[in-house]
Amino acid sequence: MTHRHYEVPESLAVRGRDRFELGREAARVSGRRTNAIVKALARWAKAHPDVLGEIGGRPLDSLEQGARMELDGAAGALCLAPDDLFAARRLFESLAQTACTNFGAVGPANEDGGVMLSWNMDLPPYFWLLLGRFPLFVRDLDGCIPYLCFGVPALLGIGVMNVEGLTCVVNAVGMTDEGDGLSAFEMNNIAMETCSTVEQAAKVYEQGPRGVIKGMTFALLMNFNTIWADREKNLSLFEYSHNYFHEEKAGVKGTIASTNHHQFIDRSLDGSFDPSTQELITGSFSRLGRMYALLDEYHGRIGPEVARSIVSDHTPDYSLLDEFGIKREWWEGKIDDSTICAHAWNLKKHLLRGEISEAAMEVGFSTTMYSMQYQPLSMTSWFTLGHPCSNPVVPIYWGDLLGSEAERYPGAVEPHEVFKSRRETKRGQGFRRDATGLAGAMGRAWVAMTRAAEKPNFKE
Repeated sequence: MTHRHYEVPESLAVRGRDRFELGREAARVSGRRTNAIVKALARWAKAHPDVLGEIGGRPLDSLEQGARMELDGAAGALCLAPDDLFAARRLFESLAQTACTNFGAVGPANEDGGVMLSWNMDLPPYFWLLLGRFPLFVRDLDGCIPYLCFGVPALLGIGVMNVEGLTCVVNAVGMTDEGDGLSAFEMNNIAMETCSTVEQAAKVYEQGPRGVIKGMTFALLMNFNTIWADREKNLSLFEYSHNYFHEEKAGVKGTIASTNHHQFIDRSLDGSFDPSTQELITGSFSRLGRMYALLDEYHGRIGPEVARSIVSDHTPDYSLLDEFGIKREWWEGKIDDSTICAHAWNLKKHLLRGEISEAAMEVGFSTTMYSMQYQPLSMTSWFTLGHPCSNPVVPIYWGDLLGSEAERYPGAVEPHEVFKSRRETKRGQGFRRDATGLAGAMGRAWVAMTRAAEKPNFKE
């Protein structure tokens, strides 16, 4: 197998004796370009307080002590005031509109009887500027369980696999049942740092308090659906809002899937959207239907190669849309954002019709930037940069960095053997107030679109 070489930060691990040191180290290893973009986000947030007001969320003084110490450490290393870094994080989280398609498979569903979780991460293409070509790093705080993260050390890290074998993939989801509490990122991190089993992780989410920000487009990333698995082959989907929590166990079949809506919580209670209330969510139902069909088709044979075929699929499935009066065949024109491997299939059509807003949404929701599969029993991730249908996959062994003695998957390589490190020497222009050219225009347009898109959704 030929492996591609990617740029990564100077270190693949963020380690600290306490949370202040962990935050400081996170800022250090993020690299000059990333840190420059973080500072630019902070300046934008400071210059546009009305945007943060529309985003909502917890105030800085409500952070629990550990999170505040970590924020202070990172802010000091970046030469930012803590409230400015906090604002930058909130702005980034709100801008990352995601339309992910995920699955979990354990035991009888898999060719080896093991555990596999899969995450197709769909984001607007310009997020490559911030997330980079390889957004995976290990987070290791003394006294806590080390775990692998997806994200940017200086901004956020979504825990995906810890050394105990607890594994998680996430989907963004919109809803209206909002309230203060721990953010989706905080609950994920707490579970990864303290839990070894799905049952323990469920208690973190059930006890909360669960912080939720209402949103149906740009605020989606503030709220998660999460699939969890552990070494004992327990597999569950967690759905929640501020007032409701549901754990759906995979059962004897050993498979479960998730997209960008709630399947099991009554949507009339939590305000999660369906095609009758938000047309943009229609594709989520298509992707979910297709994922379940493929999990059934490949049941008992799921492994890295079959998973590769599943996450590269381009066929819509409209069977779950019948109840909303949407009837069409799979071979008819695709609905926006309707395929597992996400492409902006209708971009040209929207542009020709002069539907600029629809075209922007199609690109934003319908681009698979990263595809990742996790096998915790072998501490392995399968990583693809870009669309899995047309880009190579790299199996990576994380056991050494996590401190695990798990047996390496045959052919899996160490991260440092695949990804060449290169110091960042250029300051990024994204989201700077004084930015010029395309980067400046994109930054200003995106912030303006964020403000305009969410405001009309929630008229009093």
